[in-house]
Amino acid sequence: MIGRAFAAAILALALPAAAQVAPAANYSDMWYLPSESGWGVSFTQHAGTNQVFAVWYTYDPRTPDPAAVGRFKPLWIVMPGGTWTSPTSITGSVYVTTGQPFSQAGSSTRPTAVGTFTFNFASASSGTFTYNIAVPSGLAADDPAFGLPSFSGTKSISRQSF
Repeated sequence: MIGRAFAAAILALALPAAAQVAPAANYSDMWYLPSESGWGVSFTQHAGTNQVFAVWYTYDPRTPDPAAVGRFKPLWIVMPGGTWTSPTSITGSVYVTTGQPFSQAGSSTRPTAVGTFTFNFASASSGTFTYNIAVPSGLAADDPAFGLPSFSGTKSISRQSF
């Protein structure tokens, strides 16, 4: 009886480790859609841990740029982690953040969860980027995601060659 309980405990501990998916390649780089200038994704995959930090550099539909009529100010949406669901696909929660420059005393960052990103890599140089931004209701007016509209879509992405 004790042997079975011990075996069950070992199996319970081993299953999560066996269920972890290792990525097929190192996808760290800048990714974009060549036909759409002005936005891109920085994708950093940490060796050995398979942890990812991704940033989508896009434009904020809430904030027109007074210096350039018809244009908007930059918006960064970050994915600090995620789960590899296959060797070529990762999904994670995303956040809009705000804060003071790191060099200022007392700087702090306020993240607000706003949705998910999914990256599906067809190869080491191409894939798709799916975003689903759905800002929670009831945010304070000074929250970094206040007033951000919901939007979603899928874009083809290519590794930017240098």
